[in-house]
Amino acid sequence: MEFKLEEQWAEVLTILFLALGFVIAVLLQSALFTFLSVIIAGFLGARVYYMKRFSEPIFPFVLIIVGFLVGYLLGSFWASRLWVIVFFALSFALSYYLHLKGIFAIFKSEDFIK
Repeated sequence: MEFKLEEQWAEVLTILFLALGFVIAVLLQSALFTFLSVIIAGFLGARVYYMKRFSEPIFPFVLIIVGFLVGYLLGSFWASRLWVIVFFALSFALSYYLHLKGIFAIFKSEDFIK
């Protein structure tokens, strides 16, 4: 059985982001910092989802985002996991909505520099 990175890049990145989410959550020993960082992660996840939603297959990127969230949930010992999910979902939805309305612009768009 041969490992081909060009075919299995999504699985490799999912495992790496799962580990990264776990490490970040373990290192943040304050519930406030845990919630702030998961809100930032939700905003960044929605940005990636918004940029890739029509141009490429979306499932690998959803897999990577969910992998980070699962790793973050596994490592969040000092905060409520329910609130971590709620804050991630709310910030993801807010960021996606702001991107759809054009309030947040993508660097490569023609509306970025006004």
